[in-house]
Order: sequence, then structure tokens, then C-alpha cells
Amino acid sequence: MEQKTILVVEDEAPLQEAISFQLEKSDVRVLAASSAEEALKILEGGERPALIWLDLLMPGMGGFAFLEKLRASEKFRDVPVAIVSVSASQEKIRRAFELNVVDYLVKSQYKISDLADRVVALLK
Repeated sequence: MEQKTILVVEDEAPLQEAISFQLEKSDVRVLAASSAEEALKILEGGERPALIWLDLLMPGMGGFAFLEKLRASEKFRDVPVAIVSVSASQEKIRRAFELNVVDYLVKSQYKISDLADRVVALLK
């Protein structure tokens, strides 16, 4: 089976490293970006991940602005996105699903390993 790639867009370095470690244990190739701007550069560089793990609250371009850019792009509009955020706001969750995310996970409700397992399951 071909190794799947997940682009992890997370600005908190320790969390990004822990997520990457957990995903790699599931034989997933991880591309990491610490900002939405960096994630766009990775995508523009020719990468096409099987899924994007997206934090919403980041300095610079926020997660929703990134998601809107992605959905407006002919090339990337259909890439599945899972939001993993500290926010449990119903308004944010509703908006995320309006932008066709495949899942919305609230960080505080899961251990990192469970978050990683849930996201890997979305690749199946």
C-alpha cells in the first residue's frame, strides 16, 4: 500500500512534534507547517497530501482564511481537511462544516495518540 501523506498545520512546535511522531507510528508521511503561509508554500511546491490537519488559531493567516483559500483553489479544493482546534465554539464548528471539512476535533477532548488515530482513520 502506498504511504499516505498528511500535512500538519500547527503553530505550537511541541504539539506539532508530538502529532508528527504519533502519525509516523501509523506509517503516515508527515509534512509539517507552523503557519498557514508555510502550508501554502508546501502545497504550491507540488505536494498533494491525502489529508490536511489544520489548527484554526495561528498567528498571521488563520485556519479559516487558509481553508477558504484552499476551497477557492481549483487544484486543492477537494483535499480533505480535518480541523483540530482548542475551540469548541458551535459557530466555528458550523462554519468549518460549511467549508467541507471531514472532521472537527477539539484538542482538549482527546489524547494526542487518539487524535492521531482518529485522523489516520479518515485516510481509509
